[in-house]
Amino acid sequence: MKALGALAVALSIACMTSNRPALHGRCPATPPGGLLVKASPDGRFLTDQHGVPFLIAGDAGWSLIAQLSDQDADAYLANRCDKGFTAVVVSLIEHKFAARAPADIYGLPPFSGRPFATPNEDYFRHADYIIQDAANRGIVVLLDPLYLGYDCGDQGWCREVQAASPADIAAWGEYVGNRYKSYDNIIWVIGGDMDPSPVRAQMQTFVSALGSVDTRHLMTAHNVRGQMAVTPWPGATWLTLNAIYTGDSATYEPALTAYHVSPALPFFLIEHHFEGESNISAQQLRSQSYYTVLAGGTGGSVFGDCPVWGFGARTLTDFCASTDWKSAMERQGSINMTYFHRLFASRHFHLLVPDESHTVVTTGYGTPGLLNMVMTAAASDHSSIIAYVPGPTSITVDPSTLQASTLNGWWYNPSNGTVTSLGALPAVTRSFTTPGPGDWVLVLDNPTFGFGPP
Repeated sequence: MKALGALAVALSIACMTSNRPALHGRCPATPPGGLLVKASPDGRFLTDQHGVPFLIAGDAGWSLIAQLSDQDADAYLANRCDKGFTAVVVSLIEHKFAARAPADIYGLPPFSGRPFATPNEDYFRHADYIIQDAANRGIVVLLDPLYLGYDCGDQGWCREVQAASPADIAAWGEYVGNRYKSYDNIIWVIGGDMDPSPVRAQMQTFVSALGSVDTRHLMTAHNVRGQMAVTPWPGATWLTLNAIYTGDSATYEPALTAYHVSPALPFFLIEHHFEGESNISAQQLRSQSYYTVLAGGTGGSVFGDCPVWGFGARTLTDFCASTDWKSAMERQGSINMTYFHRLFASRHFHLLVPDESHTVVTTGYGTPGLLNMVMTAAASDHSSIIAYVPGPTSITVDPSTLQASTLNGWWYNPSNGTVTSLGALPAVTRSFTTPGPGDWVLVLDNPTFGFGPP
């Protein structure tokens, strides 16, 4: 089953006694450039084409191309840009999760005849518009050109892949590669919601054909829950970006596993629980993203909301209590991502190394495997320590990794972006107690780096 799971108003953030600028209206009006995402030389983080570290603060917008008109796509992408999202996951061709699938909202099918061999130019002009619209707003599209679907069922194209000839599969790979190789704002996503083993040969044919004409873009994979992108593709040189797709476990566990993949690959959380799914709380949604980055997933994190991912398509009634995707974009989960991106972008997030041996947070870190676990990382340049604390508690911190005699401390509230200054402190081992209920992020900085409030 496709993974399941939000304030176009000014967001005021209080810091001590002063207000920080609101985010509303900061979306770029012209293409910012630099959207060709690459892997860093050490395989630990992502950069734009100018070498600036890039953080995926993503949204699951799977049915964006097939379900939305140009006008609605404009509104959606403006909303996401305004909230600080930097990426969106999208199916290039839908099989089930759109009102007129596999046709788009205008009734245009992706193929005029045999699947994969007969691309319909009118359909892809609409897709082109949306991908370029995202680029104009500084948003990278994690583009899935061949979503397979849960258990090789009717949700995706798995059965058509099985029935297609190698020549048709190769033609499809060459077509999408040629069509989109000049777009900077694309990361390819291969597969979707299933172990690709039953169609491994066909998918390898597709990837080889795609890669033969497009050598510019990163590729990752979306498999079944519990599999990293690399799990069913050992040694695949085309797979240049790892991803975790987690089940019920706290995301720091699979993230730490991905962190130790050798050779190292940047990785991110591509899907977990969605807002509007079951009884998932806003705090649980936050923890998914913070746990991932602090456990080594400095590629970033994708958030999802049910019904936003399907944009109100009738098929969503199987999964979502509501089909009102426009109001759902204003829910707390989306607001979480605004503050997630703001915090990490304010520090050297790309240099964070997880505190696996608990040498930074030495006591009070909780129980491994549970959602009460405090996850901590320290920047390798000695600039900052960041700890996600999921509930009221006291923790003991040894700040010696900062290599400073004093430090600046902050408590950051990830639900509303408020910041409480702890002032300048001696850099000695000491206890920190969360300032209130709920989850908090402790940020300790080396003063020589000149960071302001997160």
